[in-house]
Amino acid sequence: MKKALAVLAAFCIFGFISGCGNIKDAMDIEFDITYNHIFTLQGSTATLSYDINLEDNDDYRRYKDKIRSIHVDYIHYSITSNTGGEGTADFYAGSYGSAFSTATKVAQTIRFAAGETRGATSVEWINQGFLESLLMSGKLSLWAVANGSGVDIIVPVVIKVEVTVNPLE
Repeated sequence: MKKALAVLAAFCIFGFISGCGNIKDAMDIEFDITYNHIFTLQGSTATLSYDINLEDNDDYRRYKDKIRSIHVDYIHYSITSNTGGEGTADFYAGSYGSAFSTATKVAQTIRFAAGETRGATSVEWINQGFLESLLMSGKLSLWAVANGSGVDIIVPVVIKVEVTVNPLE
């Protein structure tokens, strides 16, 4: 009888402990941070970096030490003005404050015709994981790069970052 009670108690303790993870997961809090920026691309050059610092967000600062994951839900871009020739554009990311020469391409090349404008379009990822790994530090720098002589476009960008935190962490 004592052996049976000990085994039953062990199963109860094991069940309670393994169930705590499920309770902890249920306490996850998710919030979004959205950034808007307008890149002006002229000729075959990289823009100045757009620096993202998640610490500018109150929720991020509140839960900074309790982050479980950071996910870039999307980067949407538009071409709202195109007074130049045809060309391509690319998005690069790097460590916060780093030089463009150390940046990594994060999305498929965007091709456009002379005078073509475009509504909101999602980038096609080639290195989303790299972008997210940079954001785990809370900061990154983002560049847009044009290729083509006579390129003169304005590209508004919306970046949505999803943050999952757990106050029990």
